[in-house]
Amino acid sequence: MSKESTIKNSNSLIGQTFSTLLNCQQKMSYNISREMKAFGITRQQYEVLAILNDNSDKPMNLNNVKSYLRENVPDISRIVQRLVEKRLINRTRQANDKRNSAISINKQGVDLIEQIEPIIKQKMDDFFEVLTSDELEKLSKIISKVNQNKD
Repeated sequence: MSKESTIKNSNSLIGQTFSTLLNCQQKMSYNISREMKAFGITRQQYEVLAILNDNSDKPMNLNNVKSYLRENVPDISRIVQRLVEKRLINRTRQANDKRNSAISINKQGVDLIEQIEPIIKQKMDDFFEVLTSDELEKLSKIISKVNQNKD
């Protein structure tokens, strides 16, 4: 096989792998979003609740929350506003900076997270049940290695 043919096959495999990863991510995201709809929240709202729940020892500001999100969310303030309206989080203005507010999860938000987490875990188990533990470990290492590459 010539060098040119090897490069062409490699590029084709990279494209196929990229497409497969995107398809997998879209399927998982779709399934999680569908579950969230039953609870009256979006996947992004769930992610914000989960971040606040994981950091419940201290109120956070919008930039802190945004830094934890897996994807770029330009309208984090709109997501937070909707969660405040649904009475799942609390928002308080900071005395030293009126433009910046501290947000924290409240009891209703924690209760919702506790209802949703077993469902999410089951969805993930169902999605990955086709893999052995060894395959899952290898996949995790490979994806982590690719993820650590350039942004």
